[in-house]
Amino acid sequence: MLEPRTIIHGFEVQDVLRSGPRGTIYEAVQGSLLRTVALRILAPWLSEDSEFVERFWRQQWPEHSHIVPVYEAGESEHGLFLAMQLIRGETLAEVLARGGLSEPDGIALLTQVASALDAAHEEDIAHGWLRPEAVLIDDGGRPWLSDFGLTPGAAKPAMDRAAFGKLVRACLGRRSVRRGRCETCSDLVVTATARVQGSPGGNKGGFLRRHAPRGDAG
Repeated sequence: MLEPRTIIHGFEVQDVLRSGPRGTIYEAVQGSLLRTVALRILAPWLSEDSEFVERFWRQQWPEHSHIVPVYEAGESEHGLFLAMQLIRGETLAEVLARGGLSEPDGIALLTQVASALDAAHEEDIAHGWLRPEAVLIDDGGRPWLSDFGLTPGAAKPAMDRAAFGKLVRACLGRRSVRRGRCETCSDLVVTATARVQGSPGGNKGGFLRRHAPRGDAG
């Protein structure tokens, strides 16, 4: 862990936000712009993987209203780093761990994440590590997709669509997605929504995780 006030390429570390297998995310201030950012220092095992490092320098960071913007990518004495927009809130994994999503929240979130993935796929950019931990939900309930390209091996849209199917099942229940292929993630959400909303008894059919209405994340 880096100490507060450590300087990484003009970013001054303030505090630790999250830590995981792919590295540690710090709250930091970009001194030249007086801008607060999320500074991810990638784990040593990624920085030491020559194939990953080569892809990292070629990686495109897609732009979309539901994708966390990357301001800067680089390398320091502490390893590879990404400076990103700071999203205050929680991960989808944390939401699911405490009970899941209501039907409207789940469908809305999945629709927005699907649109982000489809837009990236249209630019031939795949995520590669689509998990509930990679979906951030800000204090206003808006989902943001993060962690593009942060996995060894070549990422492909087909892999993302398969992983997105698992994400849909996690949010809407295991029977919300049939086996088979959808051309886009948005198609998959439409199919799952029709399947869930058309199920006998609605929520009573066991297709959805139920909990009290969720307030603001954070």
